[in-house]
Amino acid sequence: MVNKCLIISFFLIGSCSSSLLAQEHSYINYTVKDGLAGSTVYSMVQDKDGFLWFGTETGLSRFDGTHFRNFYTADGLPDNEIIKLFVDSRNRVWIIPFKNKVCYYHNGKIHNQDNDPVLRQLAIHSEIITVVEDTTGNVLVADAGCIHIIAPNGTITDIKEFNGKTFVLLQAGLNKKMQGKFLFIVDHYVIWADLVKGRLCLAGYLNPFHPNNNASTYISPQLEIHEDKDSLTFLDTRDSSQSRIALPNEFINISRINADQITINSFSATVLLDITRHTIIDSFLQGQPVNGVLEDTEGNLWFSTLDAGVYRLGSRDVQHYTFRLDNTVFPVLCIQKIDSVLYVGADRLCLWLTTDKGKSFHSLKLYDRFNRGRIMAIIPAGEKKIIIGTDAGVFLLDRTRNKRQLFWQQGAIKALAVTGDSTVLECTSMNTRIIRLSNRKVLDTLWNGRSTCGCLLKGIYYAGTLNGLYAVLPNKKIIFLGEKNRSLAARISDIKAAPDGTLWIATYGQGLLSYKDGRVNNRITADSRLTSDICRNLFIAGSNIWVGTDRGLNKIVKTATGYSTIQFTTSEGLNSDIVNAIYVEGKNIYVGTPGGLTCLNEDKIPKSRPGCQLRITGISIAGKDWPLDTTNFLLSHRDNDLQIQFAGISYRSAGAIRYRYKLSGLDDNWKTTDQTTLHYPSLPPGAYDLQLLAINKFDVVSNLLQIRFTIQKPYWETSWFRLLLVLLVTLFVWRLFHYRVKAIRKKEAEKAATAARIAELEQAALRSRMNPHFIFNCLNSIQLYVMDKDTLGANEFITNFARLIRQTLDISARSRLPLRDEIEYLTTYMELEKRRCENKFTFKIHVAPDIDPYEYAIPPMILQPYVENAIHHGIAHRDDKLGRIRIRINIDADYLVFTIEDNGVGRKLAAQYKSRYRVQHRSRGMDLTTTRIDMLNTTIRQPIYATVEDIEDHDRQPAGTRVTIRFPMQHVTASL
Repeated sequence: MVNKCLIISFFLIGSCSSSLLAQEHSYINYTVKDGLAGSTVYSMVQDKDGFLWFGTETGLSRFDGTHFRNFYTADGLPDNEIIKLFVDSRNRVWIIPFKNKVCYYHNGKIHNQDNDPVLRQLAIHSEIITVVEDTTGNVLVADAGCIHIIAPNGTITDIKEFNGKTFVLLQAGLNKKMQGKFLFIVDHYVIWADLVKGRLCLAGYLNPFHPNNNASTYISPQLEIHEDKDSLTFLDTRDSSQSRIALPNEFINISRINADQITINSFSATVLLDITRHTIIDSFLQGQPVNGVLEDTEGNLWFSTLDAGVYRLGSRDVQHYTFRLDNTVFPVLCIQKIDSVLYVGADRLCLWLTTDKGKSFHSLKLYDRFNRGRIMAIIPAGEKKIIIGTDAGVFLLDRTRNKRQLFWQQGAIKALAVTGDSTVLECTSMNTRIIRLSNRKVLDTLWNGRSTCGCLLKGIYYAGTLNGLYAVLPNKKIIFLGEKNRSLAARISDIKAAPDGTLWIATYGQGLLSYKDGRVNNRITADSRLTSDICRNLFIAGSNIWVGTDRGLNKIVKTATGYSTIQFTTSEGLNSDIVNAIYVEGKNIYVGTPGGLTCLNEDKIPKSRPGCQLRITGISIAGKDWPLDTTNFLLSHRDNDLQIQFAGISYRSAGAIRYRYKLSGLDDNWKTTDQTTLHYPSLPPGAYDLQLLAINKFDVVSNLLQIRFTIQKPYWETSWFRLLLVLLVTLFVWRLFHYRVKAIRKKEAEKAATAARIAELEQAALRSRMNPHFIFNCLNSIQLYVMDKDTLGANEFITNFARLIRQTLDISARSRLPLRDEIEYLTTYMELEKRRCENKFTFKIHVAPDIDPYEYAIPPMILQPYVENAIHHGIAHRDDKLGRIRIRINIDADYLVFTIEDNGVGRKLAAQYKSRYRVQHRSRGMDLTTTRIDMLNTTIRQPIYATVEDIEDHDRQPAGTRVTIRFPMQHVTASL
């Protein structure tokens, strides 16, 4: 009979998922958008520090209640897809990836089979089924074909056979004696075996065996579960009692919640079972594929799903209702309870009501002609009727027949309030009026213009507007209350009068105000633990004030010293922190949100405040990670960049945690922050003591964390070094001064000498440029033109000669010459020499395509002596007119390279000619150019290189000369 009832209850709970109006729990969903590594979550554990770990399809996530820290293969994981997790007694988080590997996280580091000598001994060749730890501290890593026993001392024992035969492991766990217990197949038999002193001992047989046994089998010291035909069999090892439940459709697996409760997880629903009372307690996440459930140390339930991340359920006593029509979720905008009927107003003129304490709601459409219309207020109007204020007007509802009619229509209703037996106060987008219900007659217009809310108190009407609060006196005099108090000049959201005559005012940005006797007596803000300064609505229940904000619900309680605030947010089960409407009846609280209606009972909300654990999550010194258990460490003066990462763990606080800290040795004052990182980029030498505290949403203070460290002084700040430095300074100061003066004078003299030498060389180079012999020959050529009466030729020769002279005089005064001008100068010079030598040679200047002659500049008069040398000592001694001079300009790495080649007689033969004919003058152009290059190299970083080499033909006979001059790019690309 017990089993039958259990099966029937199971299917009754499962049938709820098809209801149009879903009554469900209120969850918080964490997905990839919140920082979770992946949407598909295979496993969950909580370690001894309080962190939650999630194994996902795309990485491993650690959660502290506020932030996710994700780990991937780059952090040491063998694979990003994490299937199973396990925490041992040493707080090592064992990680089972999809690959046939195993690793664990400990003290800020992932230990794997590549960096850990113990794990390196594991030879895993098949799927890892699970990891467990026995009572002696042995970690049992069980794969499909072997049981690996890792002893506390690091030795590993492998068990691959049972009675001399190999096996296929199905599941592993612990028996009543906290020893390893295994389910495996040997010779088509399904066998239970215990691990006793390193040997597998037969404990029984399991018949029949079913294909899903791996997922449906559970082994623990208190409970064993296995599949039997179409049902699950539960064996309570504490009293050997058994029970059964039908295996649900689309079954996924089983999760153990505590000693007495488990969940059966499927693709359609998750069911909570009490195995001691053989009853179904609850169901969760209808229609969501849940593959794991975990209860944390605060009592929250966590659900891992196959496609929607993880869900957190703070309390099973909070119910949530979602109102839907045509697949549209309706926000709840107002709530009212009249007699035993609960009315819920929404958009599109839709009204929901229930008479059976929320077991079922049915909807009414107030008016079919309007598609839009928010229901903003519901008030009783006599014994059988209620008045409903909407954006589309005021409606009258006959409660006995559910007959409704449009009562009147003049502006969008913002608030309605009963002012007498037959009159109502109406605040609209156009004005505020008092209307008699019987004949709909306007008795008085209290306010002309838009109002957001209003309240009539002791003959004075208080009008809330977008610009602040106004008081309308009985004589119609209007007073703007925001002139005396700027808080009352903010946008007013709601106004309610308390029984003691206090006017409570909800503002949109200035918090909650109490107004009495013509002044603001109290202002409650976020600094006073109000969830937000943006207050949206109010509800007064006795002496308590309920405030809805954009960040949760608040209960304001009067105390002997003022007011205290109790917060209700999604951590306590609200479907959303945006509160649209409030209704309180005794201990029952109804909250309207954009997602529906949340119902909670104050007595069932956990009174115990959850603890708060503070943990260090990272230590970085000078950019390098340090072990998390490091303290009392000594640092050099260079390692003075300290960064500490920490986390206060309180899941019910939902991230609302503040931290207090001080660094003794730098500042002894306590400071407060909501950040989880402290960074001291440049600490001076000294001894320090960093103290940290976390305070959760419920004002619970965490454990105190202390990190002590010392930064050593650099040697130059030590006493002995300072004394030595003083002695050295005293002893040598006069010598340093003397030598400094002497060096400056010497340097100045060298500079003057160098400048004079450079000027002398430049003038000598200028004089040597125009070789007197060349001038004499040119004049002879001009004379020949005259004698031959070749006036045109003489004029042309004289013109080119004058042009060359002018160019030489022009460029000689410049320190740098653009490449285009240098090419033009060389061209003019070689043209003149070519004519003087009666066209004995040809010449060509080739510039590489990637060189823009306008972007480069070189020292002037460097190339011309080499060209002159090629003509006079190379080409001039040829017997024919086939002389050739080629100049190439290109870029090689960081240099601009000039190459001058001629096909003259070569340097050796030219020297013989010079000796034979006893040349009377000595050409100094080459010597001066070399000297100029040496002088230039003393003023630039990269030197200029000039090389001269002979060109030989195939018979190794002289075939000319090649001169290569390399100018550094940084010198030739600078601005002219």
